[in-house]
Amino acid sequence: TTKADLFLNEPLQKLGKGVFEKEVNRLVMEGNADIAVHSMKDLTSQLDPGLEVIATLKRDSPYDALVADSELFKLEKGSIIGTSSLRRKNIISFFRSDINVADIRGNIDTRLSKVKTSQYAGIIIAHASLQRLNIETKYFVFSPYDFTPEVNQGIIAIVSRKDNIEMKKVLSEIDDKETHSIAETERTASNIIGGGCNSPFGIFFEFYDKEFHGIATFSDSKKKITVETWSRENEKISGEKLGKTLLRQMKNEGIIL
Repeated sequence: TTKADLFLNEPLQKLGKGVFEKEVNRLVMEGNADIAVHSMKDLTSQLDPGLEVIATLKRDSPYDALVADSELFKLEKGSIIGTSSLRRKNIISFFRSDINVADIRGNIDTRLSKVKTSQYAGIIIAHASLQRLNIETKYFVFSPYDFTPEVNQGIIAIVSRKDNIEMKKVLSEIDDKETHSIAETERTASNIIGGGCNSPFGIFFEFYDKEFHGIATFSDSKKKITVETWSRENEKISGEKLGKTLLRQMKNEGIIL
């Protein structure tokens, strides 16, 4: 149980970036565990210098999904949508300023119950969560151009100590190389932009026809800026290209962080 699990009523922004990972990773650093398994989107952009991601599983769906009876654009005015993600809140408000967004925490069943009992008209969660738990409910999957996913969404990462050579060797058998490459490219773009867990940015890469195809979005609820890049370069160059493209477009539109 982490701090985030204990303080379910606290906004994620208040608990701080990396709240889900730090306590678990500390066990690995102290030698009390060989590995830590994370949803990679919860990892801070910079791990402890003694740790590294030694494997990633094949990526599940990276997209966001709205669990509701109607699509976002068909919801009634004044409807309440639940999410604790700043990125999702801002995009919802950009597209539908006439509906309300409320914080929601807890496990998937707890959040889904809020919809079933009509406390919320809908909730936005990772599509991968619905798939992994084989949940049968009505939902709508968003395009990455409308709701650009959080960095590394849908990726399971395994963290270990850099000096644990044996563990690296064992887990290299399950490391999905394409997913690992995409994950590092997204994290490079995030570092350029200055985004991270629960930031107003979305960053998504896919490998298509031997090219890195990237989409990045910034939204402050009043404005939404989305850019797209293609690159045949390596992870570092491709990630930097997307990050710099978004920052340049934000500057052109008068947004300086």
